[in-house]
Amino acid sequence: MKCKITNEEIKPFMSFGKMPPANGFLEKKYFKNETFYDMEVGFSEKISLFQLNKFSNPKIIHSVNYPFYTASSEYMKIHFKKYANWVQKEYLKSHSKLIEVGSNDGTFLKNFTKTNIDYLGFEPSKTVANQAAKNNVKTLNAFFNDTNIQNLKKFYNKTDVICAANVIAHIPNLKNLIHTVEKLLSLKGVFIFEEPYLGSMFSKTSYDQIYDEHIFMFSIISVKKIFDLFDFELIDVLWQKTHGGSMRYVIGRKNKHKINDRVHKGIIKEKNRKLDDIVSCLEFKKIVKIPKQKL
Repeated sequence: MKCKITNEEIKPFMSFGKMPPANGFLEKKYFKNETFYDMEVGFSEKISLFQLNKFSNPKIIHSVNYPFYTASSEYMKIHFKKYANWVQKEYLKSHSKLIEVGSNDGTFLKNFTKTNIDYLGFEPSKTVANQAAKNNVKTLNAFFNDTNIQNLKKFYNKTDVICAANVIAHIPNLKNLIHTVEKLLSLKGVFIFEEPYLGSMFSKTSYDQIYDEHIFMFSIISVKKIFDLFDFELIDVLWQKTHGGSMRYVIGRKNKHKINDRVHKGIIKEKNRKLDDIVSCLEFKKIVKIPKQKL
């Protein structure tokens, strides 16, 4: 197994055996076509990153049958309204440019349709992107990568905010993602994303967070280490209730922003919990076995 960021060899520390894609929902007549992969996880001690070894092809996952629509959850609609208000208050000004990665049915961006913010959503699942269009949300039916931004020159180095929620952990090629962000962000622009938090998964033993779409489980330390490699830095973190406990990360170009003290405090807490060390993963492995044995 190789780390998807550093390319270093890492050894899987836990396996859940053969698993099918989580969101397949196949009809019985298609059962014989089901695919399986070995669901095992490893930990890069160099960048403290918890990650899957193998996973489903994102192009297959985000096909015409992708089943999740954000607006199906009333709670998430409220969450994204608050998220949008926070982004606008903290990081946007009149006529700012905003991009959302994995914009789904436009629930988040819908909050900007009646403003003077120049926004655009990237959504690879066609049916979901079509729903966003029906909601009058400007959406590009494409994956967010350096190839698919070539016709968006007006956003190059002029985008004030690139944001995402429950998406970045699904992207296997994080290096290309960061390269794409680097091309688009303005000098003092920020990249904001929130994802299920490794610390919450460990404390709640919520191993159901581990599946083919969750290629990474981030911590504050791992996010800081990753972006330090690419001339960016972690400037703020905010804990969220969503998905059993998530973390919102704010990234900026190096030496362009004041770093909030929450980052330093969060790192100290994580080091005390050994979230930067495989020791915490091995302890999690022991605890995960308990409900299996009880069952």
